[in-house]
Amino acid sequence: MQLNVNQTRHYLREADFNALFIDGLGWDRHQQSLTVSVDETAYVLTAIVEKRGMVFFECAPPDKAQMPDYATRRKIQRIVAETAHEHVIIYTDAAKTTQVWQWVKREPGKPDACREHRYHHQQPGDALLQKLKTIAFSLEEEEALTLPDVTGRVRAAFNVERVTKRFYERFKKEHDAFLTFLKGIPEVALQRGYVSVMLNRLMF
Repeated sequence: MQLNVNQTRHYLREADFNALFIDGLGWDRHQQSLTVSVDETAYVLTAIVEKRGMVFFECAPPDKAQMPDYATRRKIQRIVAETAHEHVIIYTDAAKTTQVWQWVKREPGKPDACREHRYHHQQPGDALLQKLKTIAFSLEEEEALTLPDVTGRVRAAFNVERVTKRFYERFKKEHDAFLTFLKGIPEVALQRGYVSVMLNRLMF
C-alpha cells in the first residue's frame, strides 16, 4: 500500500490515531477498553484499531499525570497480554506531544523482549514513518490476510533492536582492531596517512 507521507506525518503530530490507522494504513475499527491497575494507579487503554486479532491500544495518563515510566509500562503490557495476546500499546503524555510505541517480542523458551519507539511531535518522525509503511494494508490484501501475516509485518516493523545491537558489536570489533593497528605504527607513518585502509573499513 502506498503511504501518503505528508498526511501520515500530520496524523502523527496531532496524535490522531484513528485517522492514522483507518484512513492512512488500512486497519479496521475496534471498540474495546481495558482498565489496568498498577501500583494503585488505574490506566485506561482504549483500542484504536485491529487487524485479524492484532490490536493497537492507546494509553493516556490518568488525571493529567505523567506518562508511565518504563517499569510501569512493562507491567501494563503484561496485564494487557492476558486479554489481547497480540497487541501494540501507544503511550501518550497528557498534552499529546510525546508518544511511546511499545511492542513485545515473544519466543518460546526465551524471555520477552520489549521494543519501544519514542516520538515527539516536533520531530520529523522519519524512523516511525518507515515502520508504519511496513504495517500499511491495501484492499487487495484483505481477502487472504491472516493473523500470522499481520503479526509478521508488525514484527518486521518494530523488531529493530537486534539489528542495531549487531551493528554496534561489529563496529566495536572493528574499532578495537583499528586501535591495535595504530599502536604498532610509528608516528611518522601515521602522519603520512598510511591508515586509510583501516579508516575505510570503519566507514563501510
